[in-house]
Amino acid sequence: MEYIIVAFRSRQTTLKFYQFLKSNGYAVEIVNTPKKAGVGCGLSVKMPLSLLSVVKKGVKMGVLSQPVGVFKVKKVGTELIVRSI
Repeated sequence: MEYIIVAFRSRQTTLKFYQFLKSNGYAVEIVNTPKKAGVGCGLSVKMPLSLLSVVKKGVKMGVLSQPVGVFKVKKVGTELIVRSI
């Protein structure tokens, strides 16, 4: 199973990002940021890989706050593989 997490400096920014995407009909959730990511406030927004282009476009247009990290997460057995993208 692969997905994306987006981390921000503050919980408030994370919640705003989540609410923006959720209110526009996207399937997202708030999760604890994996320790392997090593950035952010401890919370991230989790979403399917298919939303990566939406996130990039929103950040580029200034609609979404600049994240401190965007990561591809893959669960292999009980291990999480976290890679910056």
